[in-house]
Amino acid sequence: MSSDFANRAVAQIDLDAFANNIEIVRSSCPEQSYLPIIKANGYGHGLEAIAGVLLATAKQVAQSVNRLEGCAIAALSEAQRLRECGWDHPIVLLPGFVDTAELDECRRLGIDPVIHSPYQLALMLANPSGITRVWLKANTGMNRLGLNAEAWHEALTALSAVPNLAIVAMSHLACADELDSPVTLKQKSQFDSLLADTGAIRKTLAASGGILAWPQTHYDIVRPGIMLYGSSPFADRSAQSLGLLPVMTLKSRLIAINTLNAGDAVGYGGTFVADRPMRIGVVSIGYGDGYPRKAPTDTPVLVETPAGMQRTTLKGRVSMDMITIDVTDLQVEVGASVVLWGDGLPADEIAQHCATIAYELFCQVTARVPRQSS
Repeated sequence: MSSDFANRAVAQIDLDAFANNIEIVRSSCPEQSYLPIIKANGYGHGLEAIAGVLLATAKQVAQSVNRLEGCAIAALSEAQRLRECGWDHPIVLLPGFVDTAELDECRRLGIDPVIHSPYQLALMLANPSGITRVWLKANTGMNRLGLNAEAWHEALTALSAVPNLAIVAMSHLACADELDSPVTLKQKSQFDSLLADTGAIRKTLAASGGILAWPQTHYDIVRPGIMLYGSSPFADRSAQSLGLLPVMTLKSRLIAINTLNAGDAVGYGGTFVADRPMRIGVVSIGYGDGYPRKAPTDTPVLVETPAGMQRTTLKGRVSMDMITIDVTDLQVEVGASVVLWGDGLPADEIAQHCATIAYELFCQVTARVPRQSS
């Protein structure tokens, strides 16, 4: 048995693939700096390992126009981890602060807060010392976070009066993954109207979908997220076609092989019934590891055989610690490796079977699955 599976399942993190995906961002946006989104523990990949690659690549392109702008996270605890691991670039806190204690922590950690609500503006203006840059977020149609046009301009005027405070204009696209949607261009138009007569303020609008499909939304800074981890933001364009490489390969192993007769059922509820004699492999991974419980029968997996990794499918319900797969026509043994997604099996494909998105698959891999970076 491979030592890879001392912990029963493992998420192998390919840092070279992550570096490749950074280059896709840079080649798509040669005139923009980039702000990688590494929230949610680097989309489940491991915050510190991902940050290390970003720092290494930043040194190589430090003098370029399309350089590393910093990174963005969604929790102060992640900012604390980044500073502890040696991150010395800007950190943008996407939800901003909710009270003076969090604003004080932004000062202590040298964080750029996003300001999206009037109460945050009031807290900031009451004591702006120690904050050197804010990202002023406008609502251009997402209707989630952001100031309306009137409030945004009032905030810009007030913040512009604070000495030595840099301001970045920010909004977020709601439908950039829908290539035939008119919403993106409508949002861009609203953003442009908002920014008329604001001078040389820097601007950011595009995330992964905007980076890859809407060059007119690139402005000064782009914010790559899911594309960095090797997944496509589009339903009808594969990651491979975009040049993106999978960063996470979720693997487990066979722990048993059982023989079924026609009419035998498998797993809780007996939802899969064999229609012929079959061999069923039991794999040591389940929803307790983050593999989606809603994965239906016939969701694909790869299993190790003497001829290489072969595709087969899930049979029956996902349990907390196990899944069952069809190995009837395969030459396999207990201990064989099983790939749930990643190298050779796109996470986007698994997500489609599960009626979800790869973002969720990555983020739900639990702490009992070790991340092994290489």
